[in-house]
Amino acid sequence: MCGIAGYIGRSKDNGLGFCKNAGVLLQHRGPDDTGIYNQEQVSLLHRRLSILELSELGHQPMTSSCGRYTIVFNGEIYNHLELRKRHLPTHTFRGHSDTETIIELFAQMQEKMLTEMVGMWAIIIWDNEAQRAFISRDRYGQKPLYVRKVADAWLLASEVKPLIGRGEQPTADPTAVVEYLALGNYGHLGAHTFFGDIKHFPQGSYCWLSNQDQTLTAHKYWYLPEIKEKEKRPFDEVAKKKLHDCIVEGVLSQTLADVPVGITLSGGIDSSIIAGVLSTYYDKDIHIFTAQAPGSRYDESKYVDAVIAMNKKGNFIVHRKNLDELSIKNDLSRYINIQEEPFGDPSIMAHGFLMKMAADAGIKVILNGQGADELFFGYNNMAQAILLQQMTSMKLGMFRENLKEMNLGRSYMLRIMLQFFSPGLEFILRNKSRVKRRGIIEPSLLNGVNNKLVSLYDYSIPYDVWRESIYGVHIPHLVHYDDRNGMANSIEGRMPFLDHRIAEHVATIRSSDFLKHGLRKYLLRESCKQYLPESVYSRTDKIGFYTPLIDALYRDEQWVTAQFKSRQTLTSAQSAALLAQLSAKTLTVPDALQIWRAASVNIWKDEFKVR
Repeated sequence: MCGIAGYIGRSKDNGLGFCKNAGVLLQHRGPDDTGIYNQEQVSLLHRRLSILELSELGHQPMTSSCGRYTIVFNGEIYNHLELRKRHLPTHTFRGHSDTETIIELFAQMQEKMLTEMVGMWAIIIWDNEAQRAFISRDRYGQKPLYVRKVADAWLLASEVKPLIGRGEQPTADPTAVVEYLALGNYGHLGAHTFFGDIKHFPQGSYCWLSNQDQTLTAHKYWYLPEIKEKEKRPFDEVAKKKLHDCIVEGVLSQTLADVPVGITLSGGIDSSIIAGVLSTYYDKDIHIFTAQAPGSRYDESKYVDAVIAMNKKGNFIVHRKNLDELSIKNDLSRYINIQEEPFGDPSIMAHGFLMKMAADAGIKVILNGQGADELFFGYNNMAQAILLQQMTSMKLGMFRENLKEMNLGRSYMLRIMLQFFSPGLEFILRNKSRVKRRGIIEPSLLNGVNNKLVSLYDYSIPYDVWRESIYGVHIPHLVHYDDRNGMANSIEGRMPFLDHRIAEHVATIRSSDFLKHGLRKYLLRESCKQYLPESVYSRTDKIGFYTPLIDALYRDEQWVTAQFKSRQTLTSAQSAALLAQLSAKTLTVPDALQIWRAASVNIWKDEFKVR
């Protein structure tokens, strides 16, 4: 929705200067309006992307009717009109923005309001009487907020750039860089970012902060639900109906906007369900944005076309992008600048292309299917946890059928057997494998790595795998790239599957039911079967805006080679081996990803002048 920044310190002039600079750097997040609240101990900036209440009645910073509280808010509260009726029935509102709902609700309920809010947010509220700030972020961290402590102040912003001083050479976080280079993991180190002293404000949390505080103490207001396996219910018709209703409610609630709405569609199960729900219940035009590599074995156009064909209203307006136009040489630097950190693979650039298409079409709100794989155990490693649970609970018929239908190979089977018969040994071997994979990295980069930041989940406990996916290896970087690519084009991204009410219902269903007949995300497929073409319902592969990385590396071979020869990120031997494979046109996907990561770190270092 917007960009926000805050200065909590002792200098009114410094605060104003910080906010003015942040306003320039965050203009893309809110080109429609801007405002600054500047007092002796606080300065707050807001850059507005108008989605709800397009008039001046939605202007921020906004002060409560009592005059005590002033807010800057980035996000959307989808149930804010319901909250007005429930908690503020006699209050006279000036407009219909969710910002006004939040500030009046806060004046009455303080932090208790957070548990009743459905949506995504990053909030800073200044209490002018107590001279302190209330700060909060939504349950999954969809809306970003970064924090940095400098000598005499706390600095906060929606992006990293405003927190870096003019001419400064920020330091890198060694653990983040090494984990990314060795494994491709990022966003999984809690509050830590790729920058040494710039942190995330934790998701699902709030705090009070004044300029007297030397540390920031956050308090959790929401945890991913944890229910004992013996207390869970089977996935029967009642549970299926409730899940269906939760998903439909999640999708439709996120169409709340005073501007046109679009969706991204890959042809996978998750985005196809969103398209199907909107096709059934939403009467306005829906802009569909899709990107494919035509003619490749990863081309999902037939699935996209099947979803579109199910729409009988004719209200889909389809926009297509050819991913063969991808150029690492031409595009990677720009997207690292947008993302502010190295990222996983070119699919994030493909998503950026879709956001540019949406902006060109005049769309300000885009829904997508992210979050479903994480909630419904859709990845192979998460399926291992379900198979292991089926074994330990002696549901051997279900276990054998799933293993056969999934056709994942002997090594996958052996890993499950090892996890079952010797979980301690499996854990040790997995940890050793992680450390061994760091052997490709230039040794000097390994200095300062903090292994305590890295956690390994226990496959025998499905909840641990679930929690690690939500808080660690998956959701944090998904919401990060969705926010950055959208906001770079002044577009708000929304993720209906990250409605917390869905997770709270999914947590009540027994783990073994998540995988059936070899179908991952079985709960999701079954509950929303009516919205899917049969060809999509029965899919067992996972692609999702595939981008032809190897072909792109071959096209830009000279540029890639120059990147490696001018810097030393990987060991000399590893760099030479990769470049030889590049020259011989014999790259495998893991090799291509190693080249991608090394180039990404080098470009990130240059873009942000990182020491």
